[in-house]
Amino acid sequence: MICIAASMVVVANLGTRSDAEPAAGAPRGGNGTVHSWTYTSSSGTNPYLVYTPPSYRSGDSWPLYVNLHGCSTTAEQQMYSTGLNEVADSEQFLVVYPDVNEATAGGCWRAFFGDPASGQRGAGGDADIVAAITRATMERYTVDPERVYLMGMSSGGFQASAGGAAYSDLYAAIGVSAGGGYGMNVSCAALTDDVVPLYAREAVAQMRTAARVMPFFAIGGTVDPLGEESAPGGCSRLAFAQWMATDNLIAADLGADDSYQLDPASTVHGAVPDGYTWTKQVFGNRSGCRIGERWIVDGMGHFWSGGSSDPRWSRWSDPEGPDASSASWDFFRRFTKSGTDRGCASDDLSR
Repeated sequence: MICIAASMVVVANLGTRSDAEPAAGAPRGGNGTVHSWTYTSSSGTNPYLVYTPPSYRSGDSWPLYVNLHGCSTTAEQQMYSTGLNEVADSEQFLVVYPDVNEATAGGCWRAFFGDPASGQRGAGGDADIVAAITRATMERYTVDPERVYLMGMSSGGFQASAGGAAYSDLYAAIGVSAGGGYGMNVSCAALTDDVVPLYAREAVAQMRTAARVMPFFAIGGTVDPLGEESAPGGCSRLAFAQWMATDNLIAADLGADDSYQLDPASTVHGAVPDGYTWTKQVFGNRSGCRIGERWIVDGMGHFWSGGSSDPRWSRWSDPEGPDASSASWDFFRRFTKSGTDRGCASDDLSR
């Protein structure tokens, strides 16, 4: 494995876009309400934003989508650049956007640097912080505990994988946009596929007695070393392979008769008008149980696919790609937490 300091050079060259500070009165995503909160722990204070669609009423039990930003950006930028609020309006779910502690290097979630505590339960790292923010939101807004989902961009993707293993009893499904798998750090930008079995076993070990099959969504660009770039590298590609391997280990431990296939059950090709071509791969077992989706965006760099083109918000989004917010929600909505204790519900794997 290459050292983290050396691999930071890769991150510095991923092609961020310049953007100005949001102007007063700048347009907000969605038609609902944004609530600002803070969570304080021994590590410091983490701000976070909660978005409630206009049709939400206090006491409603709605799904919750937890969305983690990447390095050098904020929860606010993640919220307005991804277009997720608009999806929440139409599909009726809540969104929470946690922010890193201001003292964290580069504004990154610490799993990105391989911080051991941020990948463990009860160690006081970012996995605990994100879980605490998730639970506080669930209590404050009466969220359906069966339908809580975790997704992250870049360093947020690494942290989402960490949270999926450390808190498998909290999240029904997880996903990454240009981020790595459990136990990986930014050095995955130079790793080969040989590491997948090791990280797969580490994820199972971290789940402990709460081990369960974890549905997984991944999306990334083919010219992004943290996305779908071919080996060596391609962190979201490696993350997908790791979670498929992890789920097969867990399914075997639970006595499942059918393993998840490593070849896609179906493949769909598409193109964004005047944008990128893309490939969607759906994975499952022979019984028709969907467990993963992998989206490959041809020619895209290190960006959240789709989203806003407004330079005030689009630091990491690329509207020429397919809409990652809609695609990830379409995947997540199929799963409940208890529905994956021993696999998942049968599904039409052709869609």
